[in-house]
Amino acid sequence: MNSMADAKPGLVTGSRGGYRWLTTGQHDLHTLIERCPQIVTGKYLAVTSQDSGPLALTEEEKLVGWQSRNEIAYSPKVQSPLAIRHGACGGFDEWYVFNSPRDLGKIWGDNVFEAPIKPEELCVFVNFGGFELHNPESESLTSIFWKQLDWIQPESYIADGYSFLTFVTRN
Repeated sequence: MNSMADAKPGLVTGSRGGYRWLTTGQHDLHTLIERCPQIVTGKYLAVTSQDSGPLALTEEEKLVGWQSRNEIAYSPKVQSPLAIRHGACGGFDEWYVFNSPRDLGKIWGDNVFEAPIKPEELCVFVNFGGFELHNPESESLTSIFWKQLDWIQPESYIADGYSFLTFVTRN
């Protein structure tokens, strides 16, 4: 029997600034891109986490134009969304979606609560168990997330964490 602590929300939505967001415990990244491939088709990805760490590119990915810099993998223009590696171990994937190629800097290596995060230093939010846009108790982390999104200005953000799929978009 599941306890309330194990309960996953069906769908929670909200907005902030020019972004609208949804969080769900009922679907994953694969389902999102299978049902809504237009989210990434014809666009460019910056992958900041795949299975909790940097996406280690295969030779095949490199041959089709993927690049890796400072622990961030960058896609060529996406043609086949379902061909993008994701969900290898049940999530912990984090993508930023852009209309044109972007370089985001490097992954933040320090404690985000002890030292201020700066532009071109990215915090990987999907790896925080308490990263939940819908949870007021997560405000200290979500405020850093919104600041980072303001700096980066992606079209969309997608994170498939342990308990929740989070999708944030301006489109």
